[in-house]
Amino acid sequence: MYGTYARGRRPAVLAAAVPTTPFGAPVFNEVDEETVDSYEAGFKTVLADGALRLDGAIFFYDYQNFQTTVQVGTQFITTNAGEAESYGFETQAVWSATDDLELYATYGYNHSRFQAGIFDGNRFRLSPDHKFSIGGLWALPVEGGRFEVQPTYTWQSEVFFDNDNDRTSLQTTNFVPDTAVDELQDDYGLLNVRVRYVSDAGWSIEGFMDNALDEEFLKDAGNTGDSLGLPTFIAGEPQTFGVNFTASY
Repeated sequence: MYGTYARGRRPAVLAAAVPTTPFGAPVFNEVDEETVDSYEAGFKTVLADGALRLDGAIFFYDYQNFQTTVQVGTQFITTNAGEAESYGFETQAVWSATDDLELYATYGYNHSRFQAGIFDGNRFRLSPDHKFSIGGLWALPVEGGRFEVQPTYTWQSEVFFDNDNDRTSLQTTNFVPDTAVDELQDDYGLLNVRVRYVSDAGWSIEGFMDNALDEEFLKDAGNTGDSLGLPTFIAGEPQTFGVNFTASY
Protein backbone atom coordinates (compact mmCIF):
# COMPACT_ATOMS: atom_id res chain seq x y z
CA MET A 1 0.00 0.00 0.00
CA TYR A 2 1.17 3.56 -0.56
CA GLY A 3 0.15 7.18 -0.18
CA THR A 4 1.55 10.36 -1.68
CA TYR A 5 1.10 14.12 -1.47
CA ALA A 6 2.61 16.62 -3.89
CA ARG A 7 2.20 20.27 -4.86
CA GLY A 8 2.68 21.40 -8.43
CA ARG A 9 3.05 24.95 -9.70
CA ARG A 10 2.62 26.71 -13.02
CA PRO A 11 4.22 30.17 -12.79
CA ALA A 12 2.40 33.44 -13.38
CA VAL A 13 2.34 34.56 -17.02
CA LEU A 14 1.67 37.71 -19.01
CA ALA A 15 -1.35 37.34 -21.29
CA ALA A 16 -1.80 39.67 -24.25
CA ALA A 17 -5.39 40.89 -24.66
CA VAL A 18 -7.02 42.51 -27.67
CA PRO A 19 -6.05 46.20 -28.12
CA THR A 20 -8.65 48.65 -26.87
CA THR A 21 -8.41 50.71 -30.09
CA PRO A 22 -7.80 49.67 -33.71
CA PHE A 23 -4.06 49.24 -34.36
CA GLY A 24 -3.41 50.16 -30.74
CA ALA A 25 -0.90 48.56 -28.43
CA PRO A 26 -1.89 45.22 -26.92
CA VAL A 27 -2.95 45.13 -23.30
CA PHE A 28 -1.00 42.79 -21.03
CA ASN A 29 -2.52 41.25 -17.94
CA GLU A 30 -0.76 39.13 -15.34
CA VAL A 31 -2.37 35.75 -14.75
CA ASP A 32 -1.71 34.44 -11.24
CA GLU A 33 0.35 31.31 -10.79
CA GLU A 34 -1.58 28.03 -10.81
CA THR A 35 -1.05 25.52 -8.01
CA VAL A 36 -2.38 22.01 -7.55
CA ASP A 37 -2.31 19.90 -4.39
CA SER A 38 -2.48 16.23 -5.30
CA TYR A 39 -3.29 13.34 -2.98
CA GLU A 40 -3.15 9.67 -3.92
CA ALA A 41 -3.44 6.37 -2.09
CA GLY A 42 -3.37 2.90 -3.54
CA PHE A 43 -2.36 -0.71 -3.39
CA LYS A 44 -0.58 -3.32 -5.50
CA THR A 45 -1.16 -7.02 -4.93
CA VAL A 46 -0.09 -10.41 -6.24
CA LEU A 47 -2.59 -13.20 -5.49
CA ALA A 48 -3.31 -16.84 -6.35
CA ASP A 49 0.37 -17.87 -6.26
CA GLY A 50 1.28 -15.09 -8.67
CA ALA A 51 -1.47 -15.81 -11.21
CA LEU A 52 -3.47 -12.65 -10.38
CA ARG A 53 -2.15 -9.10 -10.14
CA LEU A 54 -4.59 -6.49 -8.87
CA ASP A 55 -3.82 -2.77 -8.46
CA GLY A 56 -5.96 0.19 -7.46
CA ALA A 57 -5.67 3.85 -6.53
CA ILE A 58 -7.82 6.79 -5.45
CA PHE A 59 -6.81 10.40 -6.10
CA PHE A 60 -7.83 13.99 -5.47
CA TYR A 61 -6.39 17.11 -7.17
CA ASP A 62 -7.21 20.58 -5.81
CA TYR A 63 -6.45 23.45 -8.24
CA GLN A 64 -6.12 27.14 -7.43
CA ASN A 65 -5.96 29.81 -10.19
CA PHE A 66 -6.45 27.23 -12.94
CA GLN A 67 -4.85 28.68 -16.08
CA THR A 68 -6.80 28.10 -19.28
CA THR A 69 -7.47 29.89 -22.55
CA VAL A 70 -10.49 31.72 -23.91
CA GLN A 71 -11.01 32.73 -27.52
CA VAL A 72 -11.74 36.38 -28.32
CA GLY A 73 -12.20 36.76 -32.05
CA THR A 74 -9.39 34.69 -33.51
CA GLN A 75 -7.06 35.27 -30.55
CA PHE A 76 -6.53 32.78 -27.71
CA ILE A 77 -5.91 34.51 -24.37
CA THR A 78 -4.61 32.86 -21.22
CA THR A 79 -6.92 33.54 -18.28
CA ASN A 80 -7.54 32.56 -14.68
CA ALA A 81 -10.49 30.17 -14.39
CA GLY A 82 -10.33 30.10 -10.59
CA GLU A 83 -10.76 26.91 -8.59
CA ALA A 84 -11.11 23.39 -9.98
CA GLU A 85 -10.87 19.86 -8.68
CA SER A 86 -10.47 16.34 -9.94
CA TYR A 87 -11.09 13.11 -8.07
CA GLY A 88 -11.66 9.47 -8.85
CA PHE A 89 -10.09 6.05 -8.82
CA GLU A 90 -8.34 3.63 -11.16
CA THR A 91 -7.97 -0.14 -11.03
CA GLN A 92 -6.42 -2.83 -13.19
CA ALA A 93 -6.21 -6.62 -13.08
CA VAL A 94 -4.05 -9.13 -14.93
CA TRP A 95 -4.93 -12.82 -14.68
CA SER A 96 -2.70 -15.59 -15.99
CA ALA A 97 -5.53 -18.08 -16.50
CA THR A 98 -3.19 -20.74 -17.94
CA ASP A 99 0.41 -20.90 -19.13
CA ASP A 100 -0.84 -19.85 -22.56
CA LEU A 101 -3.68 -17.42 -21.75
CA GLU A 102 -3.47 -14.02 -20.04
CA LEU A 103 -6.49 -11.76 -19.51
CA TYR A 104 -6.39 -8.11 -18.40
CA ALA A 105 -8.81 -5.28 -17.68
CA THR A 106 -8.70 -1.67 -16.50
CA TYR A 107 -11.28 0.83 -15.29
CA GLY A 108 -10.98 4.48 -14.36
CA TYR A 109 -13.42 7.03 -12.95
CA ASN A 110 -12.38 10.68 -13.18
CA HIS A 111 -14.65 13.53 -12.03
CA SER A 112 -12.89 16.73 -13.17
CA ARG A 113 -14.84 19.98 -12.84
CA PHE A 114 -14.32 23.74 -12.58
CA GLN A 115 -15.57 25.17 -9.30
CA ALA A 116 -15.70 28.91 -10.04
CA GLY A 117 -15.59 31.56 -12.76
CA ILE A 118 -17.11 31.47 -16.21
CA PHE A 119 -16.46 27.72 -16.52
CA ASP A 120 -18.14 26.89 -13.20
CA GLY A 121 -19.50 23.33 -13.38
CA ASN A 122 -17.83 22.54 -16.72
CA ARG A 123 -15.78 19.43 -17.33
CA PHE A 124 -12.07 19.56 -18.13
CA ARG A 125 -11.41 19.24 -21.86
CA LEU A 126 -10.68 15.72 -23.16
CA SER A 127 -11.52 14.26 -19.74
CA PRO A 128 -14.04 11.39 -19.83
CA ASP A 129 -15.75 10.47 -16.57
CA HIS A 130 -15.40 6.76 -17.32
CA LYS A 131 -12.84 4.65 -19.20
CA PHE A 132 -12.33 0.92 -19.35
CA SER A 133 -10.43 -1.64 -21.38
CA ILE A 134 -10.40 -5.41 -21.65
CA GLY A 135 -8.10 -7.69 -23.55
CA GLY A 136 -6.23 -10.91 -23.67
CA LEU A 137 -3.17 -12.66 -25.03
CA TRP A 138 -3.48 -16.29 -26.15
CA ALA A 139 -0.33 -18.13 -27.18
CA LEU A 140 -0.17 -21.40 -29.11
CA PRO A 141 3.29 -23.04 -29.01
CA VAL A 142 4.32 -24.67 -32.30
CA GLU A 143 7.51 -26.10 -33.69
CA GLY A 144 10.12 -23.32 -33.88
CA GLY A 145 8.06 -20.62 -32.16
CA ARG A 146 4.53 -19.68 -31.19
CA PHE A 147 1.40 -18.03 -32.53
CA GLU A 148 -0.18 -15.22 -30.51
CA VAL A 149 -3.65 -13.67 -30.73
CA GLN A 150 -4.19 -10.38 -28.87
CA PRO A 151 -7.57 -8.61 -29.02
CA THR A 152 -8.10 -5.37 -27.04
CA TYR A 153 -11.27 -3.33 -26.58
CA THR A 154 -11.20 0.20 -25.11
CA TRP A 155 -14.17 2.43 -24.29
CA GLN A 156 -14.62 5.94 -22.96
CA SER A 157 -17.58 8.13 -22.07
CA GLU A 158 -18.45 11.55 -23.51
CA VAL A 159 -15.77 14.25 -23.76
CA PHE A 160 -15.69 17.93 -24.71
CA PHE A 161 -12.86 19.40 -26.77
CA ASP A 162 -12.65 22.71 -24.94
CA ASN A 163 -13.05 23.86 -21.35
CA ASP A 164 -16.04 26.00 -22.40
CA ASN A 165 -17.87 22.70 -23.10
CA ASP A 166 -19.27 24.37 -26.25
CA ARG A 167 -21.76 26.33 -24.13
CA THR A 168 -23.55 28.84 -26.35
CA SER A 169 -23.61 31.43 -23.52
CA LEU A 170 -19.80 31.55 -23.59
CA GLN A 171 -19.53 32.07 -27.36
CA THR A 172 -21.65 35.17 -27.94
CA THR A 173 -18.53 37.29 -28.65
CA ASN A 174 -17.52 35.20 -31.66
CA PHE A 175 -17.64 36.86 -35.07
CA VAL A 176 -20.35 34.29 -35.75
CA PRO A 177 -22.01 33.28 -32.44
CA ASP A 178 -21.98 29.51 -31.92
CA THR A 179 -25.54 28.33 -31.31
CA ALA A 180 -25.00 24.59 -31.81
CA VAL A 181 -23.64 22.28 -29.10
CA ASP A 182 -21.85 19.89 -31.45
CA GLU A 183 -18.17 20.07 -30.52
CA LEU A 184 -18.15 16.98 -28.34
CA GLN A 185 -17.65 13.27 -28.70
CA ASP A 186 -20.23 10.84 -27.37
CA ASP A 187 -19.11 7.62 -25.73
CA TYR A 188 -17.45 5.13 -28.09
CA GLY A 189 -15.35 1.98 -28.10
CA LEU A 190 -12.53 0.69 -30.28
CA LEU A 191 -11.57 -2.92 -31.00
CA ASN A 192 -7.97 -3.66 -32.01
CA VAL A 193 -6.69 -7.11 -32.95
CA ARG A 194 -3.14 -8.46 -33.31
CA VAL A 195 -2.22 -11.91 -34.69
CA ARG A 196 1.48 -12.74 -34.80
CA TYR A 197 3.99 -15.51 -35.20
CA VAL A 198 7.07 -15.25 -32.97
CA SER A 199 10.02 -17.35 -34.05
CA ASP A 200 12.52 -18.83 -31.61
CA ALA A 201 15.15 -17.53 -34.04
CA GLY A 202 14.42 -13.91 -33.04
CA TRP A 203 12.06 -12.69 -35.74
CA SER A 204 8.31 -12.17 -35.80
CA ILE A 205 5.58 -11.27 -38.28
CA GLU A 206 2.33 -9.65 -37.19
CA GLY A 207 -0.96 -8.84 -38.85
CA PHE A 208 -2.97 -6.07 -37.17
CA MET A 209 -6.36 -4.41 -37.50
CA ASP A 210 -7.03 -1.20 -35.58
CA ASN A 211 -10.59 0.03 -35.12
CA ALA A 212 -11.77 -3.32 -36.44
CA LEU A 213 -15.45 -2.34 -36.14
CA ASP A 214 -14.83 0.86 -38.15
CA GLU A 215 -16.21 3.08 -35.39
CA GLU A 216 -16.66 6.75 -36.37
CA PHE A 217 -15.35 9.21 -33.78
CA LEU A 218 -13.77 12.66 -33.45
CA LYS A 219 -10.29 13.43 -32.16
CA ASP A 220 -10.81 17.21 -32.00
CA ALA A 221 -13.33 19.91 -32.87
CA GLY A 222 -13.68 23.69 -32.73
CA ASN A 223 -10.29 25.43 -32.84
CA THR A 224 -9.67 28.86 -34.38
CA GLY A 225 -12.31 28.56 -37.07
CA ASP A 226 -15.04 28.22 -34.43
CA SER A 227 -15.24 32.00 -33.96
CA LEU A 228 -15.84 32.40 -37.71
CA GLY A 229 -18.68 29.89 -37.77
CA LEU A 230 -16.39 27.30 -39.37
CA PRO A 231 -15.34 24.89 -36.60
CA THR A 232 -12.80 22.26 -37.54
CA PHE A 233 -13.78 18.62 -37.04
CA ILE A 234 -10.89 16.14 -37.04
CA ALA A 235 -12.00 12.55 -37.54
CA GLY A 236 -10.39 9.64 -35.74
CA GLU A 237 -8.62 6.92 -37.67
CA PRO A 238 -10.97 4.55 -39.54
CA GLN A 239 -10.47 0.80 -39.78
CA THR A 240 -6.78 0.25 -40.50
CA PHE A 241 -4.92 -2.97 -41.16
CA GLY A 242 -1.44 -4.02 -42.13
CA VAL A 243 1.56 -6.23 -41.47
CA ASN A 244 4.65 -5.69 -39.31
CA PHE A 245 7.89 -7.65 -39.58
CA THR A 246 10.49 -7.50 -36.81
CA ALA A 247 13.89 -9.15 -36.60
CA SER A 248 16.61 -8.99 -33.96
CA TYR A 249 19.95 -10.75 -33.91
